[in-house]
Formats: sequence, structure tokens, C-alpha cells
Amino acid sequence: MDNETDLKIELISSEEDDSHLTDVHPYQLNTYGSDMTVELLSKKIDDDEIHITPFQRNYVWPPKKASRLIESFLLGLPVPQIFLFLEKDQRYIVVDGQQRLRSINYFLNEKFPGDKPFKLVGVHEKWSNLTFSELKEEDQRKLRNSILRSSIFEQSVPDDDTSIYQIFERLNTGGMPLNSQEIRNALTRGPINQFLIDVNKISSWRKLLGKADPDTRMKDVEMILRFFALYEKRSKYTKSMAIFLNRYMEENREINEARQSELKQLFISLIDYAYKKFGKNAFRIKSGFNVAVFDSVMIALSATDLKKLKEPKRKLEMLKKDTEFLEYVSKHTTDSQVVLGRIRLAAKYLK
Repeated sequence: MDNETDLKIELISSEEDDSHLTDVHPYQLNTYGSDMTVELLSKKIDDDEIHITPFQRNYVWPPKKASRLIESFLLGLPVPQIFLFLEKDQRYIVVDGQQRLRSINYFLNEKFPGDKPFKLVGVHEKWSNLTFSELKEEDQRKLRNSILRSSIFEQSVPDDDTSIYQIFERLNTGGMPLNSQEIRNALTRGPINQFLIDVNKISSWRKLLGKADPDTRMKDVEMILRFFALYEKRSKYTKSMAIFLNRYMEENREINEARQSELKQLFISLIDYAYKKFGKNAFRIKSGFNVAVFDSVMIALSATDLKKLKEPKRKLEMLKKDTEFLEYVSKHTTDSQVVLGRIRLAAKYLK
């Protein structure tokens, strides 16, 4: 693993390949440039007309780098453009450039996150250690009226916002490329985000994962989403899994509290059962957590009267020795017939 804090998940090539698949239909996008002032961009962030979700990557620029950006505007030097996606409700989602936008907004508001004062550092001495209000009036005007070029995307065909996932993956230029679940959390507004994060804290789930703290790359959150999506929509599943999860999360972005409670209780009951009856290696075949074993066994358990299930651990061990099942959880794991095939086999054993 790249990092000791990463979740140890069994590497399956088909899962990795699937995460980069796109919808087969072509998109029709309207793309145009917009020259908005720094002042206007900052106001739109304050008014949430330009949306930077709290689940997106945290602000990581050090004060010196943020200060150098402000100095570039004061000097009249060019600054790389940003990319925005225009949603149906006429609000913008930041696809690329959130660090630049946040730096601008923080300086005009004179503070970093945590209320730390934003004073310019590492810049020309005439601006050094100054906040926005401490700049000369002409410098304040120059900064407010500075232009930051924006490339704006708007999807017209098909009649949804699905292209944003593809645009975000291709244009986001963060230091470490975001994976599928990080992109979903960055782009999907609504209660679904916090709901998944809350479910991810369940004690027996953390024990089965073998990791007390949430995964830094949100792979654990993605597995919970995967269970809920297959639990409710598996009859409509078609490859790819990534696109299937994108659509489910988008459709359920405004999930109400009653449905949240129902799904959370279901997950708790199944995970508690799995940990108690199967042990910490319930969803492992090799050394790591196998996502295909997880989704099939969890769906099978959800359709089983657990009180009447006899010798569950022995039956699970038999399932994990079934050669057909082993094929289903190691190769082509996101193909439609394979997903449904391993669920069928798990249900056959765990009945």
C-alpha cells in the first residue's frame, strides 16, 4: 500500500479499469469564456453561487503561495484560468481552481480558515504583512477589478448533469488525482454526503475493515454507497459500477431523514451480524478486503431471515471455496452478469 493509513483492499484490476469507464452516449456541451472580476468571484463564493463543497479537498495552500497569487493580481501578471460547471439551477461548481478562488475569497475577507488573519507574506516589501483593508485604496481597487478568466461548461444533451464527472476527472489538476468517490462527494450536494459519512463511523463496520479511522481516499464510504445502490437498484444494474454509483448518488442526493434511518438500521443489523457470526475476515479471501465478496454477501444477507440462518460461518466458508464464486470476485467483477451471478451464488449458500 502507498500509505499505512490507507484501507487494505484487495487489488482487482477490473475494479480499477471500471473506475475510468464513461457513458457510451456523446455529450453536447456549451463552452464559453467569462472574464469575471476578483470582487465578483469572491461575492459569488460568499453567496454560494459558486459552490465549493465542504467535502471537496481541503484548502492546502500555504500563506506564502496564497500571497504570491494576490501579488500577481497587484502586479498585473497573468493567472491561470479556472473551470466552472454551470448547473441546471444556474449555480456554478468549481471543477478546477478551488485553491485560487479560496485564496482570493480569504484575502478579501481578511482571514484564513480558523479565523487566522490573512496578511501578505513573501511578497514585495510595500505589500508585506498587510491585510486587504491595509492596502492603499488604489491597490484595493486594482485587486477588486482584476480579471480571472473562467471557462464555463454547460451540458445540453443529455438532459442531466452527468458530464460533470467526466469533466472533473479530466480537468482537475490537484496534486493527487481524485478517485471516483472523492469526485462524487465533491460534486453532489445534499444530505447524501453526510449520511454516508455517518454510516461509515459504525463500530462493527470499522472492526470488519480493520481500520479505526475513515479511509483518507473514501474507499470505505464508496463500499457503503455500493451496498445501498445494489440493494435498491441491482435489477437495473449495467456496467460500469462507477457510473451506476454516480447515478444512484445523484438520484438520492436529497435523501430524507426517514429513508436515512431505514437504510442505516439495515446496514447496522447486517454488519453487526457479519462481524458476530463471520468474524473480522468475513469479506476477505486473500489479505485485503474484497469489495466483490462484500457486496454479494451483504445483498444475500439482506434477503435472508437471519434468525433462521443455521451455521452461517460454515456456509460462508463454503461459498468462498466455490470455484465459480472465486471467479466472480476476482475477474470482470463489474460486468453485469458477474455482479448478479455472485449475488445469486451468495444467496444460494446463505439461505
